Amino acid sequence: LPWELLARVTTRIVNEVRGVNRVLYDCTGKPPGTIEFE
Repeated sequence: LPWELLARVTTRIVNEVRGVNRVLYDCTGKPPGTIEFE
C-alpha cells in the first residue's frame, strides 16, 4: 500500500474513532507472530 494511503487511513482513524490516539502498522515481510495464553 502507498504510504500516502496509510497516512490518510491513520489520520481518519485517530480523528474519527473515540479513544484511539495512535495507529501502528506492522510492515515486516515475515508472517505475523502469535500469542498463546497459558
